[in-house]
Amino acid sequence: MKRMQRTLLFTGLAAFSLSLLLLIPATTVLPLLTKSGAITSGLSGTIWSGSARTLSAGPLRFDQLRWRFEPWRLLRGELGAHIEARLPDGFFSGHVSRSLGGRLVIRDIEAAAPLQVLSPGMASLTGNSQLSIRMQQIAWLDGWVETAIGTLQLSQVVLPIPVLAGRTPPGNYVLSFDSESLAAGTPLSGKVADGGGPLEISGVLNLSPPRNYELSATVKARDTAPPELVDILKSAGPRAPDGGREFSLAGSF
Repeated sequence: MKRMQRTLLFTGLAAFSLSLLLLIPATTVLPLLTKSGAITSGLSGTIWSGSARTLSAGPLRFDQLRWRFEPWRLLRGELGAHIEARLPDGFFSGHVSRSLGGRLVIRDIEAAAPLQVLSPGMASLTGNSQLSIRMQQIAWLDGWVETAIGTLQLSQVVLPIPVLAGRTPPGNYVLSFDSESLAAGTPLSGKVADGGGPLEISGVLNLSPPRNYELSATVKARDTAPPELVDILKSAGPRAPDGGREFSLAGSF
């Protein structure tokens, strides 16, 4: 009986302490955000449920950021929250959690914005290009991706081919991941395909630490492709059985 009473007392004190902790004003975490390099304004609410007018982290800027703590994740040894935010001409929504072991997970991601907003380094493909992200789950551990399940879609992409001077019709491209519980240092592989446009593409993209990539694909010009693009593909690589051209590309990002 005494053991049960001690257990109930401990549980009650733990729940009470957690309640007090989660009622701490959101402005209390401002020094931690500043230390991590993030810049915020308009913090309001509590650690349990709050919002920020803006939050900037590196090249990304989030507006009307809102979060709500998910206490049930504590049973799994995680701290987590549901987060929603606006991006310039876009949005983000997902469930973010971090385990005691340092595993960072984002689940049920839905996001979309102009490509130049989400990936400024791909400025040569910008214009009206849009990046849409729908990931069931992506997880990082020890600085590398452990799990990635979902798709990234680039739409209205105009390939930067100088000889065409912007006359290349826009195309859509899809990158799909279905990798789970990868061992440390294992390359992450994704399938590359087109979703319409001047080029028919099918291939594999391999990502490896620290930030390396290798793309192997077969490319074939559609009937709508400009003649100059067809001529360029003739020298792109060996001819595949279906009439396309095999090519590979490697580098770092």
